[in-house]
Amino acid sequence: MNSMRGVKVGLIGAGAIGGAVIDRLVNGVDAEAQDIVACETKDARRDEIVRRFGVRITMDPADAAAADLIIMAVPPLEVTKVLDAIRDRLRHRPVIVSFAAAVPIALIESLLPPATSVVRINPNSPSLVGVGFNPVTYGSSVTSQARALVDRLLTALGSTVEIDDSAMNLYTALTAVGPTYFLPVLDAMIAAGVEGGLSREAAVAAATATAHGTAALAAQRTEDPEQLKLYTGLRPLRDAEVRDLVRQAITDANGRMTALQQKITDARTPSS
Repeated sequence: MNSMRGVKVGLIGAGAIGGAVIDRLVNGVDAEAQDIVACETKDARRDEIVRRFGVRITMDPADAAAADLIIMAVPPLEVTKVLDAIRDRLRHRPVIVSFAAAVPIALIESLLPPATSVVRINPNSPSLVGVGFNPVTYGSSVTSQARALVDRLLTALGSTVEIDDSAMNLYTALTAVGPTYFLPVLDAMIAAGVEGGLSREAAVAAATATAHGTAALAAQRTEDPEQLKLYTGLRPLRDAEVRDLVRQAITDANGRMTALQQKITDARTPSS
C-alpha cells in the first residue's frame, strides 16, 4: 500500500477539495489522522472535518505550516495572503504544494524563502475517489526527497502528468473543469433511463459504465474519436454542435484562468 504514515501534513483550506484530500490521505495512503492539521475558517466546516476524519483543526495557517508537507487548497486570490502569513514559519524547510489555479509557481517561489521546495498540482473532482487526473509542475528547488513525497500524494489522488507551468491554465480548462463537460451528459442519460422505466440504480450503472468504457476505448485504440463513432450505427447527437460547444467552453475557461493569473501577478508587482 502506498503509505504516508508518519508524514506530518498541514492542509490550509478544508473546503471541497481540501476535504477530499484529507479523505484520500486517511483512506488512500494510510496517513494517521493525528499527523494531519487542517486550517479552516468556517466553524461548521471545521466541525464536519473533525467529525468525519478526526484530524486536528485550527484557524491559524501558521499551525498547519509546522508540517513536513503543506498543502494549500485555498482560492487563488487568497494564496498570497496565506504565503505572507506562513513565510516566517518555514525554517524546517517543508514541501509546499499549491492546488490554486492561476497562481504561477514562479510567483509562489518568489514569496517564500530561497530554495523552498514548491510544487503545483491541479486536481480534478475524480480525485475524490482516487481516479483523478492531476497535472503537476515541480519548482526549481524541489529536491529528490520532496519529489518522492509529492509522488506519494499524487498516487493517492489518481494519475498525473508532469507539465511546464506555462501549460497549467490550459490543463485547468481541460482536466480540472473537464468533469463539468461530462456530468451534464451523464445526468441526461440517467434521467432518460429513469423516465424510460429503469430504476435509478440501473440507469446510473448503465450510464457510468458506458462512459468508463468509452474513455477506455478512446485511450486504448489508435483511431481518433471521429473514427471510433463508426462502431455505432445510430448517432442521434448533432456532433458539430457538441464539438463547438465543448471547444468554446474550454477556450472560455482557459481565458478566464489566464485573466485571473494576470490579475494575481499584477497585484504582487514591486510597486504593490
